[in-house]
Amino acid sequence: MARVLLVEDEPNIASIIVFKLEREGHQVRWEASAAAVPAAAEATQPELVLLDSSLPDGDPFTLLSVLAPRAPVVMMTEFRDTTTPQRAREAGAVATVEKPFKPTQLARLVAQLAPAPAAGRP
Repeated sequence: MARVLLVEDEPNIASIIVFKLEREGHQVRWEASAAAVPAAAEATQPELVLLDSSLPDGDPFTLLSVLAPRAPVVMMTEFRDTTTPQRAREAGAVATVEKPFKPTQLARLVAQLAPAPAAGRP
């Protein structure tokens, strides 16, 4: 399964996502701070990134521009308009997910976007 970097400032939401994705066999690293993301991405070499669109300590679109060349990025947005998802895709996100979402829905999307396991890799 995939190494997933989750960037989500809300601990309750993050814990649900981590629980579900780990049950599906993914390795998940959670970061609540935008400032911690570059170092976390370097350390974990994620194969997929789940990025919250509203981080209190940084611009998620700046993070998106840094992360998208390294791994597919799914932006999770709370906004109920077409601007944020469209802007995210234009900035390099491969998909967007509108909150609230069901953990099963997100896990299905991760399974579709995560790379297939390499030979010899669990």
